[in-house]
Formats: sequence, structure tokens, C-alpha cells
Amino acid sequence: MTEKQNAPARVQVNSLCPKLGYDESEIERLIRALDKAGAFDAPPGELSIAFVDKEYIAQLHDQFMGDPTPTDVITFPPDPDIDQAGEVIVCPQVAREYAKKENLDFSHELSLYIIHGYLHLCGFDDIEETDRALMRRAEQQALEIARKAKAMPSFSLS
Repeated sequence: MTEKQNAPARVQVNSLCPKLGYDESEIERLIRALDKAGAFDAPPGELSIAFVDKEYIAQLHDQFMGDPTPTDVITFPPDPDIDQAGEVIVCPQVAREYAKKENLDFSHELSLYIIHGYLHLCGFDDIEETDRALMRRAEQQALEIARKAKAMPSFSLS
């Protein structure tokens, strides 16, 4: 096992969504379970996870990707100079709307968005069709790791 895999994940969770309910330790447990499994090559350093509303994520989406529409998750790359593993910005409102439309569990959908961002930091992409297929397989693998470790966070949004 490498030193990186032995080091506990450092996770900083911030929310600009006052109506989002969650336990930060559950999110940390999810990331630690993924790191501990050693199935993905996550960058070292502190991982920042931020929950934002649709307006804010749409603004970021426009600013950094030229698309003014709300999206589910945006991932910013690591910065080893400041010991940052990267930043995953997630929109709970998008997760709730999609979960409701598709008759899915909100907590599962929001956890999937966090996992998706984490996988981007591990080098997965989803622009090209072949990359998208690899990302979907990695998402399923990560979900299975989280389920086995009993590390799926619970969320509520009022």
C-alpha cells in the first residue's frame, strides 16, 4: 500500500444551501472509503466539497465553461502548491429535480454527484463517448465500494 493510500483524506465541506441537511462526517466517510479502497488514484491534499444553489452553479458553469445553464457538478483540479486535492461543487437542487423526475432517491443522486466530482479528480473524464462509458463504470464501482463500507451519506433538502 502506498503512503498516499495510508494517509487519511482531508475533506472540507461548505454549503451555501441553508435548507440542505447533511452530516459532514458522513461525507468524509464516503471519501475515506473511496480512498481506502485504492481503486482510484485520488490526488493528495485537502478535498473541498461545496454545495451551491442553481444560480451560483449556473454562474460558475458560464464563467468557466461558457454555458450559462445550471449543471449538477463542477470539478476544479488539484493545486499541489497549496496542498489542495481539488474542489467539487455540487448543486443539490439539480439533484433533487433529477431524482424526482426519474423517481430516484435524492441522497443517492447527490452522493453520485460527489462521487462523479471525485472521479474527475482521479483522472476520469466524460466528454467523449468512450470516456463517458469508463466514467459510468467507475461511478458504479465507487457506489459499490461506498455501499459495502456503509458510507453513503444521507441528505435532506427542504
